[in-house]
Amino acid sequence: MNERVSTGISRLDICLGGGLETGIITEIYGEAGSGKTNFCLFVAINSAKTGTVIYIDSEGVSSDRIAQITVDQSILSNIKFFRVRSYDEQLETVTKIANLSQAIPDIRMIIFDTITAHYRAERDKRAELRKRYGNTLTYQVEMLNNLAMNLNIPVIIVNQVYTEKDSSNVLPVGGSGLAHMAKAILKIEKTGSGRRDIVVMKHRSLPEQKRCSFSITEKGIE
Repeated sequence: MNERVSTGISRLDICLGGGLETGIITEIYGEAGSGKTNFCLFVAINSAKTGTVIYIDSEGVSSDRIAQITVDQSILSNIKFFRVRSYDEQLETVTKIANLSQAIPDIRMIIFDTITAHYRAERDKRAELRKRYGNTLTYQVEMLNNLAMNLNIPVIIVNQVYTEKDSSNVLPVGGSGLAHMAKAILKIEKTGSGRRDIVVMKHRSLPEQKRCSFSITEKGIE
């Protein structure tokens, strides 16, 4: 049985069977403004208390929001931010992190927020890169999955959503390939002003549709 890493909220840890599972990719998706980044930042800051967290940022994380959430500013040096501004740069960054990981002995977690932002926006660039690498999104996720297994850490990938025309269902971008690689899939839903539910969509040891509630506050989540 894989170990668990705490989210920093005991109620969520209990609901998720002890926290975020190590050795696997956990995919988190939800509509814009649902709180995906708030959740990831809070989890990153909690994990940075015991080691290095690698945070790949494709959408521009607010430094003000990070400062609000962080009680002990000294631990911010343990979070290594990699800002990616294009899909080409994203592919290079994931490869760089895979190589750098061998030189960083205390990596506790890797977060990619959001892995499909540039993927959706740069179709022409994807087509060009596909000639060299094949399915580039799968290529990146495979590298991240190898890091999760080799380092025995949680890897979180944040995903965007789209609305299915026929059913109006809100679904994650990336198709079955991404869903197959992620051994845990969590959806974040808005349930009220500042209120959110994490819904288990896929998990190896938790029932589907299990719900965990949390609130977004000035200091993070609770």
